[in-house]
Amino acid sequence: MQKFCKTCNKKFEIREEDLIFYEQVKTTPPLFCPDCRMMQRLAFRNERTFYKRTCDLCKKNIISIYTGSAPFPIYCHECWWSDAWDPKSFAQDYDLNKTFFEQYKKLQSKVPRLALMIVNSVRSEYTNGAAENKDCYLIFAADYNQDCLYGRLVQRSRSCVDCAFIYDSELCYECIDVHKCFKCMYSEQCEGSSDLIFCYNMRDSNNCIFCTNGRHISNAILNVKYTKEEYEKKKTEIFSNYENIEKAKKEFEELKKKTIVKYALQTKCHKVTGDYIYNCYDGESVFDSSDLKNCSYMADAESGIDSMDCNNYYHKNELCYNIMGVLQSSKSKNCAFVFYSNEAEYCENCYHMTNAFGCIAIRKGQYMILNKEYSKEKYFELRKEIDEQMKKDDTFGQFFPPEIAPFGFNETLGYDYYPITKEESIKRGFNWQNQTTGTYGKETIKEKDMPKTIGEVTENILNEILVCKDCKKNFRITKSELDFYKRMNIPLPHKDFECRHQDRMKKRNPRKLWHRSCMCEVKNHQHGTEKCENEFETSYSPDRPEIVYCETCYQQEVY
Repeated sequence: MQKFCKTCNKKFEIREEDLIFYEQVKTTPPLFCPDCRMMQRLAFRNERTFYKRTCDLCKKNIISIYTGSAPFPIYCHECWWSDAWDPKSFAQDYDLNKTFFEQYKKLQSKVPRLALMIVNSVRSEYTNGAAENKDCYLIFAADYNQDCLYGRLVQRSRSCVDCAFIYDSELCYECIDVHKCFKCMYSEQCEGSSDLIFCYNMRDSNNCIFCTNGRHISNAILNVKYTKEEYEKKKTEIFSNYENIEKAKKEFEELKKKTIVKYALQTKCHKVTGDYIYNCYDGESVFDSSDLKNCSYMADAESGIDSMDCNNYYHKNELCYNIMGVLQSSKSKNCAFVFYSNEAEYCENCYHMTNAFGCIAIRKGQYMILNKEYSKEKYFELRKEIDEQMKKDDTFGQFFPPEIAPFGFNETLGYDYYPITKEESIKRGFNWQNQTTGTYGKETIKEKDMPKTIGEVTENILNEILVCKDCKKNFRITKSELDFYKRMNIPLPHKDFECRHQDRMKKRNPRKLWHRSCMCEVKNHQHGTEKCENEFETSYSPDRPEIVYCETCYQQEVY
């Protein structure tokens, strides 16, 4: 089935498998293309934009993902989870003479929200979407870490700084998509390795510089074996000053352009399209996910079956549809942040719910509509009337409209993957945040006067205000950050955290697929003297410089 997106007018396909799923979960086909649907969901996820404000209950100063001018109350962690207030006290009667979203927005303006999502963490107040962390600072979507700073999707790691999508690693810096690595810097897509510098797609290797697609190698530069002394000499040269590191970054980018790459970063996957995925089966357009079966249009997902159109979907979910942030739930649809819930729809920030519709901040309940409890019979009777009403106004089965999102689009994760302008955002119906965080023009050290080496830096730097070379925003160096730089012999950064984060995100492939064919022409491969004819869906666009191979050719060339 071909349809045109209601927002961008782009043609998109609804597969037969999609129609079967929609019937299974009792919803209607979407009116929006997969990209626009993801934008709508991600507009509900602000991870990194923090504001100083006060808790509206205890009045203490707090850090929050909501501005001081937010239309709803904001509570600190202790107050939100306390018995000092009851979310059910905000219950509203449903008025069939008004639209559902009109009534939902009224409820949304009254119910208190949690300032930050932090669970069981120690001295890690400046984190969000994070749990079980100790002595961490500005890490997001991150669990079970210690002494980690400045990162997104940092998992079970220690003393890692400025990293993204890093797992089970230690003492890493500026690494992306690495697993089980130690003392690696400026490296991408590496696993089980140590002491890698500017390396790409390495396995079980150590002491390598400017190496790509290496397996079981050590003391190598540009994939050529050198003595330990020669390796150390090259390392010393790179880290001698800030200028040499910047030069090495450019060399590394040029090196990657000439590197053979596999069409997608997939491991143990079968009949699934997407990238950065592990142990996934039977799916379409799946990104940054693992252990999924029969799931499509998913991103940042783990351990689930029979679901579609979900982001940040974790720990054994089933039959979920169009959800932003879900944990161990089933048969839930069109929600944002629902945990341990079943058959919830159009709910936000709810826990342990069963049969709920249009609820906010409920921590335990069943048969509820707009935070009001009903008998089982009355609940299903009213739900039927609401469904008929929403079918008439063409909103049945669709996600929250963009204006319902509690953030400006430029504050959210959506802006990372879809960096649209303010004008385009407003045209699409999203909110926009004009109040920017941070200060400008307060620097005590100009960017041109920054120390060239870490050896020149004393603890006096902790009292200085620096300026980002790109966005000109002011930032500071923290004590734990300085200790790390000195330990690893790394010069101070010349950019603030947000610009460094955006630089890392640009190095990853987009969440978009192109149909391409293998570029391999190696004559001793299985295709012989002819060019390989294998075709695939890949996140490498046709105008990219990389040499893209199918799985078979890549394994013959690299492994």
